[in-house]
Amino acid sequence: MSKSVGYYYHPANNHPTEIFEGFSWPCLIFGIFWYLYKGMFAWALIAFIAAWFSFGISMLIFPFFGNKQHKDSLLKKGYLTEKKSE
Repeated sequence: MSKSVGYYYHPANNHPTEIFEGFSWPCLIFGIFWYLYKGMFAWALIAFIAAWFSFGISMLIFPFFGNKQHKDSLLKKGYLTEKKSE
């Protein structure tokens, strides 16, 4: 189950994005579209190719790692772990 562990903040406007840990139910239900919605286009392509070659079985595995991939993606985009003081 997913549980909220806090927020990451956009570097320019301090907009918070909630961060989760654990199994990602939205990733299981929406699959590749969840990755696209979160702006993780490379992971969407990887998930599509893996689903194509595994006849969709890989989409049962990706949700176990989806929240960590999202967290890492936000950090790579420059999101901050603490709110920037004004």
